[in-house]
Amino acid sequence: MTKEGYFKKYDYVYDEYYDCYICPNNKIISYSTTNRKGYLEHKSNPEDCKTCPFLSSCTNSKNHTKIITRHIWAEAMEICEEIRHKSGFKDLYRKRKETIERIFGTAKEFHGLRYTNQIGIEKMHMKIGLTFACLNMKKLVKIKKIRARKECFSKEKQSYFSFILEIIHIKKTNLIFT
Repeated sequence: MTKEGYFKKYDYVYDEYYDCYICPNNKIISYSTTNRKGYLEHKSNPEDCKTCPFLSSCTNSKNHTKIITRHIWAEAMEICEEIRHKSGFKDLYRKRKETIERIFGTAKEFHGLRYTNQIGIEKMHMKIGLTFACLNMKKLVKIKKIRARKECFSKEKQSYFSFILEIIHIKKTNLIFT
């Protein structure tokens, strides 16, 4: 979050080709380093910032340096954000809550995926594979149970309906012969 009264991150224009930002005073804020958390740090030149008329609304650092951070996956996140806001994908994104997020929540809460005691990526892959295989089997059992109920209900309906037809038919034949 940017402090009130200072330029926001979107006030600085990002140039993808040169991997730098351009400040509101049209000075270049170039790439400096990547920190441990996966953020690219872009630092301004202190000589440019000392004479800048926007210094008070840009930074309050003692060495007159503006630092802008950008995540290494920021480009991919921007593409995903654009796709997410398109009309066709909004409905699809809503369905995600019902299907995928629910499965991960169940796996975390009831199948021990919140924490692990497995060491190594192979063992973790095996644990996740078995967990999701169990979840798929549970889902399959539920689907089969629902289908069996529907079939049983439809057979009951058919037998009940045929029973009523037989009674009506018997009454009609009895009425004819009496």
